[in-house]
Amino acid sequence: GFGSFGQNINDAIGGIFKCPIAGVVFTLEVLMLDMTMTSVVPLLISSVTATSISYFLMGNTVMFAADSYEPFLLERIPYYILLGIVCGLVSLYFTRAMNKMEGFFQRLKSMYAKLFVGGVVLSLLIFVFPPLYGEGYDSISALLNNQPNILFKGSLFYTLKDNMIWVVMYMGFIVLLKVFATSATNGSGGVGGIFAPSLFIGCITGFAFALVAGFIGEVLPVQNFALAGMAGIISGVMHAPLTGIFLIAELSGG
Repeated sequence: GFGSFGQNINDAIGGIFKCPIAGVVFTLEVLMLDMTMTSVVPLLISSVTATSISYFLMGNTVMFAADSYEPFLLERIPYYILLGIVCGLVSLYFTRAMNKMEGFFQRLKSMYAKLFVGGVVLSLLIFVFPPLYGEGYDSISALLNNQPNILFKGSLFYTLKDNMIWVVMYMGFIVLLKVFATSATNGSGGVGGIFAPSLFIGCITGFAFALVAGFIGEVLPVQNFALAGMAGIISGVMHAPLTGIFLIAELSGG
């Protein structure tokens, strides 16, 4: 039933991401379950159990560990607001482009046609932009440790990795094209999901935003804004701001 579906999502977030609070909040916020004891208590039990087993089997390390975050400063609030607006626009683009691409693949009746088109699209995108391969967790970890050069590994644009203007442009293309890589994966019969692409796009958006601010003379902590970007895209794509906040806080151990 509907409750079992929500509990399965809750368990998955708690077990895979080690985020028990985010799992409960996501289920309540997105599926709009009643805030009653009969709804909350089963979610809490299943989420904590899944997370505990995950910690027992996989250790107590967080998914995106980093130790160079800067303290929150009030004078940076306007930049966080601007980042929120940018994330909202990127989320709108991501959602609409995903819907159009999925509609395109649904019109392809043959499974072989879907596999061919999806394979060609993915091959071309990954050849030009290698970070589009996979879920992107390695890229996220690299950016959270202020190592943007990792994105250029195996890329045709490797020689431009030290030019910050080209770095921002490269990141912009990755954000724009990630939706096509995700849609090609899902549409051709694979599993691309929404969580991982949203985290990936959000991290790059926040990091690139901080770099652009540096061009106008405002030095912003790229790791902080990368995390805020992840929360912003999750919130915008899923219409779940609390989930975005708790998910990023738990993923980063902060």
